[in-house]
Amino acid sequence: MHTGRTRRALTAGLLACGLSASGVALAVTATAAPAHRDDGPVWGTVTSRIELNVREDPTLRSDVVTSLPPGARDRVECKTYGTDVNGTDWWYWLGNARGWVSASYVDVWGHVPDC
Repeated sequence: MHTGRTRRALTAGLLACGLSASGVALAVTATAAPAHRDDGPVWGTVTSRIELNVREDPTLRSDVVTSLPPGARDRVECKTYGTDVNGTDWWYWLGNARGWVSASYVDVWGHVPDC
């Protein structure tokens, strides 16, 4: 027996996948609003447990230009695809550090635009 909470969670999950409760594909026309205002900066916080390498290009083979300590904050200007790190291939360009970091080690609040 499903509780109301379980049924709501199941329905929300199906809708997120574009399916109705009966498994029929839905046409999704609504778009979600960005989590931040378009005129404000997006900030990221380093979540790694050790110094995070900031690289010249969005790949682990690229030279390190600087590093940031755990908990450091920087402005995230844009994102692009790069080397897969821990299951994500998104990389962020950090405005103040002037380099690339893997998105798997940075929490962001807001929509990060493509580069």
